[in-house]
Amino acid sequence: MTKTAESRWREVVRAQERSGQSVREFAAAEGIVAGTLYWWRSELKRRGPELVPVSVLEDGQRPSRAASEELGFELVVDEMRLWIPNGFDAGELRRLVGALRC
Repeated sequence: MTKTAESRWREVVRAQERSGQSVREFAAAEGIVAGTLYWWRSELKRRGPELVPVSVLEDGQRPSRAASEELGFELVVDEMRLWIPNGFDAGELRRLVGALRC
């Protein structure tokens, strides 16, 4: 299995969770076999969260403008500065920010 297939199914599982529909309802609406969606949901839970690349910079150091536009954006939460890569899941970002504010 390719990483692309795993990433695609992570998106499908997140979409089903956000939809508020049951797995069967969502699968029928999307033309997906419910058993396949159940399997992927279980498999992805077993594998754990998807990791994303993170760059650590020295205090005061910033990435070049070209790199920053291509790679993502900076987010300041309280006194913490986070570099968020392009394509980072919005739901995961909300959870991360919520956890940092606790």
